[in-house]
Order: sequence, then structure tokens, then C-alpha cells
Amino acid sequence: MVRSVIAVVVGYMVLAVATIAKFAAIQALFPGALPAPGEDIFPSTFWLLAILTSDVALMIAAGFVTAMVAGRSPIVHAAALGTMMVALGLMSMGMHWLQEPMWYQITLVAIAIPAAVTGGSLRSPQRADPTWANERARGVPR
Repeated sequence: MVRSVIAVVVGYMVLAVATIAKFAAIQALFPGALPAPGEDIFPSTFWLLAILTSDVALMIAAGFVTAMVAGRSPIVHAAALGTMMVALGLMSMGMHWLQEPMWYQITLVAIAIPAAVTGGSLRSPQRADPTWANERARGVPR
């Protein structure tokens, strides 16, 4: 149980640190691409889509890390991370109601669980064992 909680927390911390690094890199490489703190404007649609795409990749990576740290039941642990991301995303929506377009906020929440589970599935023991699919197709029990 403790390892499961640690796995989800570590996965979320990986996501948080990578997200902070992503925004720092965008600000350093593309000054003016993002609004300054406190400005009442949204980033352009291009930047919102670019950030959303990178968020999906980071959520997949976080799901993978969560599954790796958990060591067992990778999909379940990744889904727990995704559920945590949904809960925190809904809280963020309430706090930043008019600071980001609603389509962006809803999309982030909607993709959290599928992205995390995708990352967890990359760590699945079945994927690590190339003979698994052939054995399963032939009906060989594990």
C-alpha cells in the first residue's frame, strides 16, 4: 500500500517538475509567447495546442514512471495517477475559471486518465515479454 501511494506521488512529482521546466523553457526560448503573470489574456491558440500536446506526452511519461515505481499492477497505478490528475485539474478549473479557455481546461481533464494509463501500459509486463502475445494467442496459460 505504501509503495502504491509513493508511486502515484512520484509520478505526479515527475509531471509537476517537467511542467515547470516546460514553461521555463518556453519563456526562455520564446519570450512573449506566454502572458506575464497577472495579465488577463490567453496565450495564442497555437501555444495552447503546443502546450496541450506536450502535456499529453508528460502525462504518458508520468504514468510510465508511476507504473515503474509501483512494480506491480501498472495499469491500476497509472489509472490512480490519472484520477489524481483529474481531481487536481477540476480544482484548478475552479481556481483559474477565466484565466484559460474552457476548451483547454476541459481537454486537459478529459485526457488525464487515458494518457496516464497509456504510460502505464508501456510498463506492463505483457509489453516487456514479447512471447506473451504469441503464448496468449495459442492459449498457453501463464
